[in-house]
Amino acid sequence: MMTLNCTKKFAKRLPFSVVQNSPLSSNKLGPWCANSFNIGRFPMIILTNERTLLSVVIPIKEVRSFHDRFLSSLEFLLHSIALSSQDIRAELEEMKVIQITQNTNRKSLGSMNDFVHHVRAMLYYDQNLTLEEVSFRLSGIPCGKNGTTVPFSRKISMRDKI
Repeated sequence: MMTLNCTKKFAKRLPFSVVQNSPLSSNKLGPWCANSFNIGRFPMIILTNERTLLSVVIPIKEVRSFHDRFLSSLEFLLHSIALSSQDIRAELEEMKVIQITQNTNRKSLGSMNDFVHHVRAMLYYDQNLTLEEVSFRLSGIPCGKNGTTVPFSRKISMRDKI
């Protein structure tokens, strides 16, 4: 089971019930945070993993299907950073059940806000980028204390955990 911690802003858009206290995520990547933002007139969702800070950007489009679209984009991202297909399938299978809460990790929220600025800049300078390419580029942005790590390297170091 995957735990998705949403901001209040994003939780208002959801047609699903949001629980206050959720059990811990059983997937190896751990819990994810979600927030909504706009690029011009286009509403988007950014989902950031609390442990690795890997991020996926998808359009809101139909809110009811965001989970399936998130899993599809995450699969593309995990293949892009060279994880084995077997590990990816196992992780995605574990993430098919989702528990949505409104508790957001402040560290992850700060990183998501920084990533949103990067997304806007990337799409401003190169309108031909796909959202999958944007998510991949986000995985290479230094973050954490004094920019000491990048999500990509955190993900690779978690290989034995996945």
